[in-house]
Amino acid sequence: MRQVGTQDYPGERPWWFDAVCYQIDVGAFADADGDGVGDLDGICSRLGYLELLGVDVIVLAGIAGSDPASPSLARLLTEAHDNGLRVLMAMDVDPARADPGPVLRPWLDQGVDGFHLAPRNDPADAVASVVAEYPDRIVIGSGTGSWQLLFGLDLAVAGFSAEPVRKAITTVLDSAGPRPAWAMASRDSTRIRDHAALTPVRAMALVQLALPGAVCLRHGEELGLPGTERIRMPWEGLMRPFGFSTARADWSSIPHDWVHFTVEAQLEDEESTLSLYRHALEMRASHPAFTGDEVEWFGAPEDCFAFRRVGSSLICALNTSAEPVPLPPGEVLLSSRPLVEGELPPGNAAWLV
Repeated sequence: MRQVGTQDYPGERPWWFDAVCYQIDVGAFADADGDGVGDLDGICSRLGYLELLGVDVIVLAGIAGSDPASPSLARLLTEAHDNGLRVLMAMDVDPARADPGPVLRPWLDQGVDGFHLAPRNDPADAVASVVAEYPDRIVIGSGTGSWQLLFGLDLAVAGFSAEPVRKAITTVLDSAGPRPAWAMASRDSTRIRDHAALTPVRAMALVQLALPGAVCLRHGEELGLPGTERIRMPWEGLMRPFGFSTARADWSSIPHDWVHFTVEAQLEDEESTLSLYRHALEMRASHPAFTGDEVEWFGAPEDCFAFRRVGSSLICALNTSAEPVPLPPGEVLLSSRPLVEGELPPGNAAWLV
């Protein structure tokens, strides 16, 4: 199976090739000035968390109408770049109605590393042409276009059944086009927050992170929170809004049981969804098995699959059946839930070498 998007980069791979992108809905992430709305300074105050999580790229959503020359953006770009983080802007630019240059160039001139365009069907090549004027900048797009990365919700649409997930992966990797950027959470998706329902969420996270290509996460996804557009990030404490803001406001829209899903609570729990993401992202970035731009499939029990990254020893196994199944031979690096007598439980995934 040929991996797409590799043919133009036979030598050293560019920074975005396998990047972990973390989209932040700015108004819902962290409120630094106490007005009840998240802001860029709030993101600056949480850069340590993003480094701890292990992401490579911050995608800023919800500030396209702001001033590109604002001091807060300049500070964020400087501090992010100093800490090895790239910064993209999420934008909805329609080149069919106007020249995108006047919209995009002020952001690029300030040092933004590129753009994540909203899903669209039209080929927005004019955007790519503007970005190409600036060295080392990129576009994450969808549909057709001259993008560096192709955003796709194929895994999310496939649901949690081995054969549809396998078909989604095969379709993307067999297609000619930009390198994939795999995503699971969209603006309209939901995540159920109880322990049992998080099991397939955790399993699909390992499938997503095992595939060749970049990855697109949304803030809160690593906590197992719903993937909807305005999820206020629960940071710490026992009372709503859980460290998101110091404003005295009606925070009843934040579920009170999120006290168990705060960053603080999950960092202290080695079995939490956040801990799983942290371990997975660290392994993805540092373990030598995470190489190779093709996958090959093994035989597997019904409602299960296993694939290997060609050119490496990494195997990803998924069990969507109702029974535990034996794992392929190898050393287990990570599993989405603990194994049961050496077998992969229902609704789980594992990495092996």
